[in-house]
Amino acid sequence: MTAGALAPRLWRIGASAARRAEAGRIRSWALALATALLTLAVGGLVMADASFDGRTQRTLERSPRLAAAYPDEPVRALWRWDAAEAGGLAYDVIHLEPLTERQAPPPGLPRWPAPGEVFASRALLDASGEDAVVAQYGRLAGVIDPAGLEAPGEFLVYVRPTAAMLDRSLMQGISGFGETTGTGVLGEHLHYFGKGEFLAAYAGFVLLPVALLVAIAVRTGAAARDRRTVLLAALGGGWSARACCTAGEAARPVALGAVAGAVAMVPALVVDLPFPSTAFVLAAGDVRAAAPLLAGVLVAVPAAVLLVTVLAQPARRRARATRPTAVRTRAATWSLWLFPVALLFTVRVVDLAHPDSVVVLYATGYLLVLVTLPGVIGALVGLLGPRFAALGRRRGDAGLLLAGRRMAAAPRTVTRLVAALVVAIGIAVQIQVWTASLTAAGQGAVDSRERLGTSVLRAAPYAGPARVRAFHRALPAGVHALAVRVQVHGEGRGRVELVGGCPALRELRIGCDTRPRPVSFAAADPRLREYLGGVGAAAGMEVVVRSGDVAQLPEAAGAGRELVLFGAGGGRLPAATLNGIAHRHLAMSASVDYVLNGGGLGKLATAAGWLRLLSTVGIAVVCLSAGIGALTDFLRFGRELAPLSVLTSGGRLYGAVAGWSLLLPTALASLAGVGLAWWLAAPVRSVAPSDPLGLVSLTSGALVCALALTAWGAATARRAASGWRPVGD
Repeated sequence: MTAGALAPRLWRIGASAARRAEAGRIRSWALALATALLTLAVGGLVMADASFDGRTQRTLERSPRLAAAYPDEPVRALWRWDAAEAGGLAYDVIHLEPLTERQAPPPGLPRWPAPGEVFASRALLDASGEDAVVAQYGRLAGVIDPAGLEAPGEFLVYVRPTAAMLDRSLMQGISGFGETTGTGVLGEHLHYFGKGEFLAAYAGFVLLPVALLVAIAVRTGAAARDRRTVLLAALGGGWSARACCTAGEAARPVALGAVAGAVAMVPALVVDLPFPSTAFVLAAGDVRAAAPLLAGVLVAVPAAVLLVTVLAQPARRRARATRPTAVRTRAATWSLWLFPVALLFTVRVVDLAHPDSVVVLYATGYLLVLVTLPGVIGALVGLLGPRFAALGRRRGDAGLLLAGRRMAAAPRTVTRLVAALVVAIGIAVQIQVWTASLTAAGQGAVDSRERLGTSVLRAAPYAGPARVRAFHRALPAGVHALAVRVQVHGEGRGRVELVGGCPALRELRIGCDTRPRPVSFAAADPRLREYLGGVGAAAGMEVVVRSGDVAQLPEAAGAGRELVLFGAGGGRLPAATLNGIAHRHLAMSASVDYVLNGGGLGKLATAAGWLRLLSTVGIAVVCLSAGIGALTDFLRFGRELAPLSVLTSGGRLYGAVAGWSLLLPTALASLAGVGLAWWLAAPVRSVAPSDPLGLVSLTSGALVCALALTAWGAATARRAASGWRPVGD
C-alpha cells in the first residue's frame, strides 16, 4: 500500500482511537477547550494591537499642525490643550479659536464652536451629566462624533472661549489638523499605560495560562497514545505515519475549538464592546480593520495546536537487541539551565535596563522563571525518587517504595501536576504586589477626598487683580476664598502666606488682623490643615495669615500663587459650578480641583482594573488546566495502583503513595513558588511596600490545594482498585 493511500487510513485510525482510548473523551474536550481559548487569546492580542493602532491613527488625524513645527504653513487657528478630571479620570480640554472660517474644524466636529460653546464626547456627558458639562464649560453645541475620538469611551471637550476670556498669548498657532508621525499630542493614551505595558501584562496573565492549558491538553491521556505510537513504530511506521495517526486523533476537537473561538470573536466585529472593571470600550471598526489577521489566526492556531500535538509524541527508540528492557522517561533538561539564567536576568534587569523597556523585560524574565520552575521541581523530585525507593525498601515501607519508583520513572507527570499551581501562585503574588503599589501611589489623594470631599478646593491660576476680584464676586453665597502665596527657600524650609476677608478668616477660626500672624499647623481648622498639608506646609514651613483683599496679593520671586475655596460650616462645594465661574471670570484655562490633584487616580484605577480583569481570566484558565491535568493524572494513577488491590485490602497504601508522590511535589512547588514569586516581586515592592502577611493566606491556600489534590488522587486510586479486573493491555 502506497504512503498516499495509507495516510487516510491512519487518519481514520487516529480519529477512532480518540473515542476509545484511555481518557479519550477527556482529552477531546480538553483539546477543544484549549484550542478555543488559544484562538481567543491570540485573537485578543491581534485585536489589542489593532485597537492601539486605530487609536493612534485617529489621534494623529486630530492632532494640530503647530506653526512651530510647520513654519512654512499659514496660521489658520489658535489652539490650546489643558487637562481636567471627571470621576478620577483625567481627560483633555481643547480650546479653539479659528482665524478663518474656511479652515475645517477638527475631526468629529460638524462646525467650529461659537464663542462660549462646547462640544463634548458622549462618554463624558454620560459620566458627568450634561448639566455639569454646561455649568463648567458653556453652552452645549453638540456631541463629538466617534470618528473624532481615540476610543468610543474617551472623555474629550472642545471649547471656544468667550471674547472676554480669550487670551491669545496662551494659545499656539496651527495651520490645521492631521499629523503623519508620532503618537499624537493629545488623547487618553497620554493619561494611561502604553502598548508595551499592556501587552506584557496580557502575555503574563492570559497567554501563559492558555499555553499551559494547551500543553496539558496535548499530553492528556498520553500513556495509551504513547503505547500506540510505539506499536506503529514497531510495525515499521515512520515519523509521518505516526504523525498522521496522532493528527487524526486530535483533528476533530481542534477544529471544534477553532470554530468555537471564531464564534466567540464575532460580537467584537459587530458592536463596540465595553470591558468590565475598566473604562475601556473596544471599537468594532478597529477589529474589522484587523479581520484579515483574525482570519489568519483561525487557520494558524489550530494548525499550531496540531503541530504541537504531533511534536509531543515520543521519539522512536532504536533497540540494540530484542531482549525486553525497562524504559525510563527522560525529563527535558532545557529548564534546568534556563531557570538560573532567567532568575538572574529578572533580578538584575530592573537595575540595568532602560526605564522605557524595564516593564517588558521584567515581565519576560518573570514568565521564563514561571515556565521553567515546574521542570526544575520535576527534576528534583526525579532525583529524590530513587532515594525514597531505597529508604522504603530498607524500612519495609511499601508506600514509600512505590512512590519513589513512580517519581523516578515519571518526572514529567510531576511537572504537569505542579505547573498550573506554580503559575497560579506567580499570578497571585504579582496581583498582590502590583495592586498594593498602585493603591499606595494614589492613597494620599484618596484619603484626602474621603476626609473632606469638596469642602476645600484650590483654584488656579491667580490672574490679574480685576479678574480675581470678578471671580471672588461671582462666588455663590456661603463660599469663601483665600489668596495663597507659597515660597520655598530650600529643603523643608519656606513660607506660606494666606490673605482673605474677615468672614473667610472667621470661618477658619482665625482672628482678623491686617498684620501677618503665625498659624499653628496642629491647631488649624481641618480644612486649612488639609490644604497646608497638600502644599507641603506640614514639613515645617512657616505659615502666616492676614486680612486683606484676595485680589491684592503681590508677586514674589520664586513663589507660586493660587486661591483656596471652602464653604461655610464645612459644607461641600459645587465643583462643576465653581469651575464654570473660574472659566468665565478667572482665565480661559482655569481649573478648580481637589487639594491633592487626583488626575492620576484614573490611571491607577484603570491599571488596577485591567490587572483584576486579566488576572481573573488567567487564574480561571490556570484552575481549568489544573483540573484537567489532575483528573487525567489521577485516572492514570488509579490504574497504576489498581493491581495492588490483590495484595492489600486496606486503603492506607493508596494514601501513602499519594502522599509521597503527590503531596510532596505540590507542597514543594507551593513553598518554592510563593518564595520565588515574592522575591522576584522585590522591584515592585520597593516602590510601594506590600504586606508580607498576605503570603500567609496565599501559602495556606496553596497547601490546602496540595492536600485536596492528594486526597483526590488517593480516592481515585481506591475507586479504580475496587473495580479493577485483569485484562490484556
